[in-house]
Amino acid sequence: MKVLYIAGVGRSGSTLLERMLGALPDCVNTGELNAIFSRVALQDQRCGCGEPFSACSFWSEVGDRAFGGWASVSARVAALQPRVVRQRHLPRIVTGAAGATYRRELAEYLDAHHRLFRAVAAVSGAEVVVDASKSAAQLAALSRIRDLDLRVVHLVRDPRGVAHSWNKSGIRKPQSRTGDTMGTYAPHRLAVLWSALELECTALAAARPHAARMRYEDLVAHPREALARTLEALGLSSHARGLDHVGDHSVVLGPSHGVAGSRSRFVSGHIDLRLDDAWRSALPATARRVVTTVTLPQLVGYGYIGRRPRAARGAA
Repeated sequence: MKVLYIAGVGRSGSTLLERMLGALPDCVNTGELNAIFSRVALQDQRCGCGEPFSACSFWSEVGDRAFGGWASVSARVAALQPRVVRQRHLPRIVTGAAGATYRRELAEYLDAHHRLFRAVAAVSGAEVVVDASKSAAQLAALSRIRDLDLRVVHLVRDPRGVAHSWNKSGIRKPQSRTGDTMGTYAPHRLAVLWSALELECTALAAARPHAARMRYEDLVAHPREALARTLEALGLSSHARGLDHVGDHSVVLGPSHGVAGSRSRFVSGHIDLRLDDAWRSALPATARRVVTTVTLPQLVGYGYIGRRPRAARGAA
């Protein structure tokens, strides 16, 4: 069983990428699986198919197959998550230098996810499960599941665009049934967080046998080329023959059973791909300068300033 994990920072286009990959033959996209126990199941959020999680036949069958029903496991795994996979736990996840209680709880958490992946593959009949959780800590944890064929797409976006997106307030979570709004970060805080998370994702992806880095801007500008190149780097080039749903500047996507993520989760049909670079005019000049200064090494390394490096075109 193969799991294609999308790593990176939120608001970077991961929902779009996940759905485009999930539409490939023998692939299934699941959304952000690190949210399925803690938020999606417990809050009965809407699935990408439009149904409440509890009423979705796909996820009901997955839960029955994996756990004998979601009620038997969701609260327990949701309680474990902040204790074992927060960013501050990353060193002990990677090194294994932790006490017996932590190791036991991490093993329980990983067993639940292993069961979840197996059930998703069985119910969907897919060879590749696409998980857009993005979290570096979650990626490090999943890397400890020995018989999981984990492949990583490190998705990056210009941090000034990410900062502009996280600076918006009052945006309702489309999957929420209680009117919850999306979280926010001030640009200067986001810049520091972005830099740290990108370094973590780069290091973790480099440790995997199959990994690739993709820029959001390339995915939108040249979707077929970007996806084909990434699939080749991931050792999944045979799936690139199924890119008929991807045009030069558009994509055709049907409903899926992905959970969490952005508003684009609920948009189907013919979708025109346009670069979201509103930050160039909407992000205040002072904030733009701060984000540029803090993230400058990576802006250069990822090709957002100066010549685009060869490393950004292929494997991470």
